[in-house]
Amino acid sequence: MISRQFVALATLATAVGAQQYHLSMDFSGPNFFEGFKYNESAIDSNNFGNVHFLGQDQALASNLTFVDSNGHAIIKVDNTTNGAGDITFGRNTVYLMSNDLMSIGSLLVFDANHIPFGCSVWPALFTQGQQWPEQGEIDIVEQVNRATKNQYSLHAGSTAGTCMQADNTNQTGTPTATPNNCTVVPENNQNTGCVVQDASDNSFGSGFNSNGGGVYATLWDENGITMWFWERNSVPSGIDTNPDTTKFSTPAAFFPASGCNPSTVFGPQIITLYIDICGAFAGNDQVFQQTCGSVAPNCSALVGDPANYADAYWDINYLRVFTTNTSTATVSPGQGPTATGGDSTSPSSGDNGGNSALSLSVSGTTMMSALALFLGVAALGL
Repeated sequence: MISRQFVALATLATAVGAQQYHLSMDFSGPNFFEGFKYNESAIDSNNFGNVHFLGQDQALASNLTFVDSNGHAIIKVDNTTNGAGDITFGRNTVYLMSNDLMSIGSLLVFDANHIPFGCSVWPALFTQGQQWPEQGEIDIVEQVNRATKNQYSLHAGSTAGTCMQADNTNQTGTPTATPNNCTVVPENNQNTGCVVQDASDNSFGSGFNSNGGGVYATLWDENGITMWFWERNSVPSGIDTNPDTTKFSTPAAFFPASGCNPSTVFGPQIITLYIDICGAFAGNDQVFQQTCGSVAPNCSALVGDPANYADAYWDINYLRVFTTNTSTATVSPGQGPTATGGDSTSPSSGDNGGNSALSLSVSGTTMMSALALFLGVAALGL
């Protein structure tokens, strides 16, 4: 009896430790853009950028989105049109939203060779609920102008209860505020969310691009929301096909469930990729002066010159979403979000979590199967 119980316990431990991630969404290669819809808009009514977001047909005809000969997805800002002298000029760009929604229990992995950067440029990879801010927002890659350290953030609606980044979390990044409050109240112009800045100068902008790019990962599960960044020479083996979070390094940012409930604060998320110009973040006078004050008196002075946008493009190897629960299917959104994710006057980000917590994160299916096996073997020994 004892030996059989021992075998059953060993089987249980193996099942728990060897949880598998299953591919849920795959944006890569020639089909990269088939998973997105183009959020067409003549103006940027949410973030007040100097842009026009093009529809799919016009973006393809203008060569702003395409897959190159290496199978990389390219997303860029118009860098040929001269708008000098036109104070109303807005530069053509794109705003992509995934057709399917990402649910809790998901691991998003993003591999890029080049991130848009430069004075007035505001790129972002983030996820947002269909209702903003009530269903939350997770900012994975976001910075502006000539900054070199990425910022991670959460935005939570005021109706979802308290959402704060817990103190003394195990992360390599630095919170930009204490306490780090994730709640946004747009009518009070409280839109920042909770922000964590990456420690690496190669996590964004020129440093990222000259270093061969890198990989970002975001895990959204019952423990909280955890974010990592790896430079190209330190990307975990197998992360693109068989990721194992128990072997990941200390996260750059972690928002533990003890401060912000990941199940109630965030609804199913739309994956969003875009490039904005100026607007409420890059065009904020104080923010602009930090890295671009020597280039121009203000952000809008740069918009008309296409030469300023030679580096305003994404070069992406893949974006993949994995889940630990094989019964978790992707959800097709009905109508788009009532308001797009308010990447506002400053970015936000969160804590990173300890690997010990992550190693205990197991899907209910795996745990119950292993437990049933243990009980069955134990019963045989009675």
